[in-house]
Amino acid sequence: MPIITLSRELGSRGDEIAVAVTERLGLRLVGRELLNRAARQAGAPEVALAEIDELGLLGVKPSARALRLYRQTVETIIYEMAEAGNLLLVGRGGQVALRERPGVLHVRVSAPREQRVAQVQTRCGVPAEVAAARVDASDRARAGYLRRQYGVRWDDSALYDLVLNTSHLGAETAVEIICLAASGCA
Repeated sequence: MPIITLSRELGSRGDEIAVAVTERLGLRLVGRELLNRAARQAGAPEVALAEIDELGLLGVKPSARALRLYRQTVETIIYEMAEAGNLLLVGRGGQVALRERPGVLHVRVSAPREQRVAQVQTRCGVPAEVAAARVDASDRARAGYLRRQYGVRWDDSALYDLVLNTSHLGAETAVEIICLAASGCA
């Protein structure tokens, strides 16, 4: 019944790695759809819009009350999913929400900024300046989410059991390492 949380930087190949790990271990992959479910349950669709809008293009500013209710709802859903096991949770502060739960593997996938920019540029077919802006905006949004919701730094290595830098590791090697580490957490 593995439970893995995976935090990733845009362009680090974290999403690709998450999919491969779930396929290899037979886990449920949960990520962005958790936002919509939590927002519906909390009655706060503007929070989902704000959190989905990593680049801040929509300019949605939810109230403090809506943000609190949303966080509580997200955590409740995360706890329920963790109870069922066989879960790989991408983002959403899972590394903080489940930090006290035994048997959870907390993973962070990163890479140097220039490599991430090149990856986004290639994947999205955009100029380097646009890719760089996307990477920077994503980093700010993801760091901001954890700071706002939990008062922690996104890049604090103490939040993770395993930090993988994909600049020297291929995606397949990263998948192997995560799967091996997950077998020791059960």
